[in-house]
Amino acid sequence: MKSDVDPSAAQTVMPLGRIERLRDGYVLAFDRQFDYPRSYIWNLLTDPAKVRLWLGTLGSSWELGKEYSLDMGGGASTGTVLQLNPPTSLQITWDDELGLESILEWRVLESDGGALLQLRARSESADFLTEGAAGWQQILAALEEVAAGREPEPPGDWASLRDAYAAEFGVSNTMGSLETDDGVMMVHFDRRLNSKLPLVKDALTADPEQQPRVEQAEVDFAADGDSTVLTVRHVIDDHSEAAALLAQWHAHLDAVAVSINGDKPHFSVRKLHALEEFYRSTLDTGQSRG
Repeated sequence: MKSDVDPSAAQTVMPLGRIERLRDGYVLAFDRQFDYPRSYIWNLLTDPAKVRLWLGTLGSSWELGKEYSLDMGGGASTGTVLQLNPPTSLQITWDDELGLESILEWRVLESDGGALLQLRARSESADFLTEGAAGWQQILAALEEVAAGREPEPPGDWASLRDAYAAEFGVSNTMGSLETDDGVMMVHFDRRLNSKLPLVKDALTADPEQQPRVEQAEVDFAADGDSTVLTVRHVIDDHSEAAALLAQWHAHLDAVAVSINGDKPHFSVRKLHALEEFYRSTLDTGQSRG
């Protein structure tokens, strides 16, 4: 009997990288074997004309100790080149629109007659780990297409891939999204919090200023061992309100996570505005974070 399952579709939601916990944070790890010379892969990483085909437009070439800017067509990154050792390693800081910084390192090693490409992205925080893992997996898929002389295919099912990373490595999604059910548009968040269900419930409603928003939403809790999966759905009447509501819920759920870890959350107007701009950009472009 012929299967109705498309093997290529299944591949798009299979995590090909790893999320590893360190003493001082986390690392996303990817390894790709190429049947091309190391110099060829290095050129794909460092020639701005080639980088544009799979990652984004560099303001100028990578230069050791110099700042760079990268336009990813709906997202942007800035930072500094920390290491540039041709044809082996490129290390940069990666600063996103929300002010979150990670250290990104590419290594190109001779392997099996070709080249082994290693990507390591290190961050002190678990914010956007699953989103970043899904995004970088799709970016690496684009790099593989460019290496083979082909134009990259449109990204696959990013949301399902993000959820697959969350399930495999037990790390929470961070971003919210919009969903429509029977014509009703809703803000939707799924957060995995490392605490028992009663404590999560208490933390969610501890701030009186957040109580009206919590009461307006449909909130579900599901115990999962020592963790709790918190699902929020909040109906919105006007699409123009979506970015603001996503930002408000995102900030509140971040505060809940801080609270259950025993720390005191601090409200930041600057962070809230940055989140709103981030979600507005994401909704306007229809693109996922990488």
